[in-house]
Amino acid sequence: MKEMAEMIRQGAKMLSATCPECGAPLFQLKTGETFCPRERREVKIVKDGKDAQKLAQDASLERTLQTKLQLLQQRLDAETEPTEIKKLTETIITLLEAQRQLKPVNGTK
Repeated sequence: MKEMAEMIRQGAKMLSATCPECGAPLFQLKTGETFCPRERREVKIVKDGKDAQKLAQDASLERTLQTKLQLLQQRLDAETEPTEIKKLTETIITLLEAQRQLKPVNGTK
């Protein structure tokens, strides 16, 4: 409730829709994003099954990229060999670029 009240004070509008995950009321932020205050994340509202399938695929890919980045970071933290550090760093940069390119797709309405 505290988060919801704060969002309203900041100019967000409470929507009649609820979060499909937790059932909390959704809010539209000034930026136009739809946000769940309980889960503290953006929620995508889709109108047809095709959009929902694309969003699910993108979310799955984003989770995979994030997992791989975490694994590479752990390996990079432990690595001392300069050539291996370079390989790991280049792979991390490639994954970050893929993640960056995926974000605008998820950010469209």
